[in-house]
Amino acid sequence: MDAIKNLYTYTRKYKYELIAGIIALILTDALGLLPPWLIKLAIDYIKKADSQSHSINPLIKYSVLLVTAVGLQSVFRYYWRKHLFGISRKVEYDLRNDYFRHLQRLHWGFFQHTKTGDIMSRATNDLQAVREFLGIGSVIIVDTAVIMTTCLILMIFISPKLTGISLLPMALVSIIVLKFSKEIRQRFESVQKQLSEISSMVHENIAGIRVIQAYVQEENELNRFKKLNEQLINKNLELTKISGAFFPLMVFTTGLATALVLWIGGREVIRGQLTLGSYVAFNGYLAMLTWPMAAIGFMINLSQRGIASMRRIEEIMNVKPEITDKQAAISFQQSGIIKGKIEIKSLTFSYNGKENVLSDINLSIKARGSLSLAGAVGSGKSTLVKLIMRIYDAPDDSIFINGVDIKRIPIKILRDGIGYVEQEPFLFSDTIRENIVFGVNDVTDNDVEKTVIMAGLERDMEIFPHGINTVIGERGVTLSGGQKQRVALARAIIKRPTILILDDAFSNLDAYTEGRVFTNIIESLKDTTFILISHRISTMREADMIAVMENGRIAETGTHDELISKSGLYNRIYKKQVFSEMEIVEE
Repeated sequence: MDAIKNLYTYTRKYKYELIAGIIALILTDALGLLPPWLIKLAIDYIKKADSQSHSINPLIKYSVLLVTAVGLQSVFRYYWRKHLFGISRKVEYDLRNDYFRHLQRLHWGFFQHTKTGDIMSRATNDLQAVREFLGIGSVIIVDTAVIMTTCLILMIFISPKLTGISLLPMALVSIIVLKFSKEIRQRFESVQKQLSEISSMVHENIAGIRVIQAYVQEENELNRFKKLNEQLINKNLELTKISGAFFPLMVFTTGLATALVLWIGGREVIRGQLTLGSYVAFNGYLAMLTWPMAAIGFMINLSQRGIASMRRIEEIMNVKPEITDKQAAISFQQSGIIKGKIEIKSLTFSYNGKENVLSDINLSIKARGSLSLAGAVGSGKSTLVKLIMRIYDAPDDSIFINGVDIKRIPIKILRDGIGYVEQEPFLFSDTIRENIVFGVNDVTDNDVEKTVIMAGLERDMEIFPHGINTVIGERGVTLSGGQKQRVALARAIIKRPTILILDDAFSNLDAYTEGRVFTNIIESLKDTTFILISHRISTMREADMIAVMENGRIAETGTHDELISKSGLYNRIYKKQVFSEMEIVEE
């Protein structure tokens, strides 16, 4: 019922179109009831007529009325199709937009634990099932109610006895509906889940095609796909077995009713207890009942599919974003962030609420200053910077910008003021230029050109066939690792962020290029606060302060010279890198 209620909230905004469509559908059905009655009158007139004493004018009148009724029925049929089917498309549009908007608000953790293919399947296959339920389903509901009610009234008017006899087989309908509806929904949900599995596998294979080919796993992946596809076929066949039997059983009941009317009604015509015209009209209305009776089966099928799909969509829509603006969020301008410093006070953080990833972190970064984070893999460096961006939420009163708890700063303002480059950046299947200006408005070609030079991409632009307008393929597949990182750097730099976080963003660059690019960035973004995660001492040493992390804690802090003078972790890292460089030179 919740799925139906939620769908109602979407259809409510189109209530006037819905009412117009329903009225047009009712008029279409009402006009469809006229032909059998006009044929009845015509046959009865012909039966009684004497060629010498009766005029053909009534037959002309019946013919004109018949053509008029059919013509008007066609007009109203156009309008109900336009409105009712149109509403289903509009609801699909609204629902898809809301679904996508909701996805944009969800936290990173959700996407780490949910398969992309499953999310995509719900946005396509399940939304289509909902649209069909709304469009065709609404028509069937009105059609069934109007046609069944009026046909039964007219049939009772013609012959109560024949009506009762013809309805006896219809008692089977309620049994069939109860038997099949739940089973159809369960089997359809199973099919949709299998489609999600296939979508996920196809998405992963396309994204990881280079790995698959490098390890010669094409045949194994094909076998995996065949197995999933075979499971989908089997589940579809199971659904088809039950839904396929549903429709014929519904038609059989109406056929049985027609046979009874033919036998008993025909005898009454022969005996003169029923006119031939009334018998023909009765059969006409009984034939009209065939569609609603069969449509009940179709509607049950559509409704179970639609409700099952809506529930699957709601599973995603009901996921609450973990990172939200607090009600106490203050009006905070970017200019305030520029002037403020970053303070981290007694920060302890855990992903699962049990094992701490960070413990008692205390740091202070002055405005327009710089901090380097050093430490082994898994020491908590990336987690710390993600907490500053509110990718994950830190405890209250633990991270401050300009003296304000970051939870009180609107997320949009906070993230607008931060530039972030990670080790494995994501690039869109677009031109290099569009990837660089992503998220930035009113940027000039001169700004782009300066940013390209700053990121050390100017020579690469000469190699690409269309320069900066070269399409780089999905995830930047045509670029090297270093080129990807520099494009991502350019994307972060061009927005002139107040805080720039570089999370091992130079890992695919050689030491010379890294030093040149980093120097360009430092000199160009003088009003920016820098947080740098790196494994190269040559880059880290330029920061105002270096914090060395170990097992989620701050092991030591200080400038490069201060830390070198100690016999701590930083000193050991430094000596190890120096010795490695000396060995390379000797070789």
